[in-house]
Amino acid sequence: MTMQIFTGDVERFCGQQASIRSSTILGSGVAVRSPTTVERWLIVGAGGFGREVYSWTLGQLHAAGTNPCVGFLDDDATVLDRFPELKRLWVGRISDYEPQSGDRLLMAIGDPSAKLAVAEQLTARGGRFVSYIHPTAVLASDVQVGVGVIICPSVVICCNVRLGDFVLMNVGALAGHDSMIGDGCTLSPHADVTGQVVLERGVFLGCRAVILPKIHVGEFSRVGAGSVVISQVKSRVTMMGVPAKRIDWLQKDDDEQLQAG
Repeated sequence: MTMQIFTGDVERFCGQQASIRSSTILGSGVAVRSPTTVERWLIVGAGGFGREVYSWTLGQLHAAGTNPCVGFLDDDATVLDRFPELKRLWVGRISDYEPQSGDRLLMAIGDPSAKLAVAEQLTARGGRFVSYIHPTAVLASDVQVGVGVIICPSVVICCNVRLGDFVLMNVGALAGHDSMIGDGCTLSPHADVTGQVVLERGVFLGCRAVILPKIHVGEFSRVGAGSVVISQVKSRVTMMGVPAKRIDWLQKDDDEQLQAG
């Protein structure tokens, strides 16, 4: 089974499934499609998700010895101290990083606001992000995928879905038909975006959150784990529960009741 790492905005994935079936398999079992020779792969973010991305992708390259130029960028120089086998792969702080020719970046930051801020900084310095699709993911032939996207194991993306730049779809997440997922969105494991949903820029969905059909979720809103969204969501609010309600409204109501008592 072939892992896919796509480079640059030329990879817009029309006929993506046919591309996967016909891609070249290198000795490590990893297919790399790039117009230039890759000198160094760097994972941006060395937290838990960064280590997961490493294990699915570059860890196989590194373990096979076919591409020793693998590393992590993270502003916390101690983040890998508990993992001796990975500690030596920390190559520097994001804030200090200056892109080199041949560097390819994989975005492994989950928080949408932090992710987009880092992406903007590194892109402005000339950093080049790639997108990754795990081989167990299932994508319709007309899916469009942006730059810096991470699609994890067992993800399903249905027909006519549009993924913006720096979208993260974690293990088992679903994007239903005709949905639009904006730049920087994060879908946690088994989050379910049903048909004709619009997630604006920077939306975060917790584990097993469900967005019902034709719902519009405003930018930088957050939906808690296990919540079911049945109505439109404004920008920059947090929704929790079944059905999901704004928790800031609930907090306000509680405060008013305490004051009245």
